Amino acid sequence: MAEFEFPADMKWVPEGKGTAHGANNAVIEALRQLIRAKDKKAVRKILQGWAPEDIMELLVKLPFKAARRLLDILPDQISSRVLSELRPQYRAAITRDETVERLRDLILRMPPEKAFETFQDLPDDVQDRLGPDLKSIEPIQASRKFSKESAGEIMQRRHVALAPERTAAEAVAALQGASDMIGSVDTVFVIDAVNRPIGAFKPRALLLVPPDTPLSKIMSRDFPVVSSSTDQEEAALAASGAEFKSLPVVDNDGKLVGQITTKMLQRVIAEEAAEDMLKLGGVNEDARPTDSVPKIVRNRLPWLLAGLGGATIAALIIGSFEEELEKAAILAAFIPVVMSMAGNAGLQASVVSVQALAMGSNWPGDRLIYRFGRELLGAILNGAIAGAILASLIFAGSLIFEVEDPTSLALATSMSLLTVTTIAAIVGSFVPLALDRLGIDPAAATGVFITTSNDVVGVLVYFLMASAFYF
Repeated sequence: MAEFEFPADMKWVPEGKGTAHGANNAVIEALRQLIRAKDKKAVRKILQGWAPEDIMELLVKLPFKAARRLLDILPDQISSRVLSELRPQYRAAITRDETVERLRDLILRMPPEKAFETFQDLPDDVQDRLGPDLKSIEPIQASRKFSKESAGEIMQRRHVALAPERTAAEAVAALQGASDMIGSVDTVFVIDAVNRPIGAFKPRALLLVPPDTPLSKIMSRDFPVVSSSTDQEEAALAASGAEFKSLPVVDNDGKLVGQITTKMLQRVIAEEAAEDMLKLGGVNEDARPTDSVPKIVRNRLPWLLAGLGGATIAALIIGSFEEELEKAAILAAFIPVVMSMAGNAGLQASVVSVQALAMGSNWPGDRLIYRFGRELLGAILNGAIAGAILASLIFAGSLIFEVEDPTSLALATSMSLLTVTTIAAIVGSFVPLALDRLGIDPAAATGVFITTSNDVVGVLVYFLMASAFYF
């Protein structure tokens, strides 16, 4: 028995009502205690009769650990309904550690399209194990025929496609006949005799023409088409700025086999951006804020150890200049300045390159030598300005504090900034491009790799400049 009794007069107030916040906080805390006490019977009794929307709202407001337990406590029918309506980000997080058997039972209870969306949110290894058990869900089985990260994997096979000689009245009737999917019909495709897409139009266009108008008169021939084997990111780029909200997907023969909605493409873009951000920070792409302690260690420690290796090399370089530091201890004060500038300059340049590659915004006709020239001149100017400001600060400081040979110190530090900023910007700009040519995700070039390499180069350049100008 639980030590805590749920008050009989305590009720859940739907979101939006003025008293919801305070009243619901009490309900959340009371249920949290029952969940913590593992009183499944009491929790089920309290939630019996609740609307699925209220249970979903409760679920996301509970602490994550309690939410996971609640999903396990609820009957499968309710858990399935709640899970199918959750936001994709929440759904992916809360199902990560569920057993395959439990996931199979929940997904089989969902409508086909919701089951497909939930399946797509699961990790690849879970999809591979779960897929054979979901043979009755056609959209999932159809997606498994295509390679990972392809347009075919995420396309909807249901769509409305009509011949160009059909009239506006016939198109309206066809849309009415597809009433079960009317919510997703934002684009109607026009196909030729062999099922190749030759045009597209929005359903509202049918309201603006006489009923006997052939579709060939209202369709647009300017619309993007992608192959089922096209990478999802490339499909998202193809749809960027397009007039229509759905993208036709064709097979190897150019025949229409499905569509991808902009909603799904927006998810692809958001997921890719999230993965790149994690890689930029030196974190595995499957990391989540709800990760357990062991997962946090597994996901982050390798990158931290890689950074530790680079920092150790930088420390050894500093140690090799021990005599110089003993002669002029003030040199040590500027080591963080040089390392920080090198890291920041490299990271800035690499982020721009990664973003350009991800969005496809590199100008096709722009030769690499032009890009190199712009980056080089920009880096030199940035380094020169930063170096001049640092030299000015050293001269100003020498008027207040005793600084031995401020001119030589200013020259050594400013030249170091100029050099490391230039090197870091060039490396940061072109390493992602090189990795992309090699078929490696360019986001992997940033974070630990760029920062660590620039720290090592920055320290080495700094002491070489100090040896040349200060001693």
